[in-house]
Amino acid sequence: MLSKTIISALAAIATVQALPAADPNPAGVNYEVLDAFPDGEYLGYTYPNGTMTGHLLDEAGVIKRSIAVHPRAPLESSEVSTKRDGVQRRFVDCWANQFLDRPGTDAAAQCLRNAAAAPGGIDLRSGSTVGLYYSCVRSAVRVYYCVKDPNSWGNANLEDINYGLRQMDARCQPYQASYFRWDNTPEIVGKARADTSICLR
Repeated sequence: MLSKTIISALAAIATVQALPAADPNPAGVNYEVLDAFPDGEYLGYTYPNGTMTGHLLDEAGVIKRSIAVHPRAPLESSEVSTKRDGVQRRFVDCWANQFLDRPGTDAAAQCLRNAAAAPGGIDLRSGSTVGLYYSCVRSAVRVYYCVKDPNSWGNANLEDINYGLRQMDARCQPYQASYFRWDNTPEIVGKARADTSICLR
């Protein structure tokens, strides 16, 4: 399963700049600090101040690089496009000030679908301090699945990812940054620019 491969790979990383001691990753993990995440598939964390870390994975789920990106300007929710369905207990938020590259969005969404379609889907178990995300970045667009709370677990298969993407498309403008979540669960599916903080509590 993907999560077992990733967890085993976390034990042996070292590159350039360390984060504070509150970092939930294993001791000794250092990060390259960049302005944005390059194309690739990532497993990572978002801190309360908006700083994001991401472990860039190869095709086998082994970590190639560890990157940190500091937060950009906050996003604005669109009150008109934010909709809640009390029967289905679901929530979609559309970000009014962010529209995404179309080919990049389509490619990142397909990448996330491919990951979710693998045996076992995308299986996430967060640590004791912050939530955990899995994402695909293409042309500065991130499409992601996350568990936003500490000490949480989630699993997404292809049907889950497609459902979340369809809900966003139905309620937001085409290629508008947005996210979908169910009530009473820490799980979120979303899309945003790759330099935007996601899955904040």
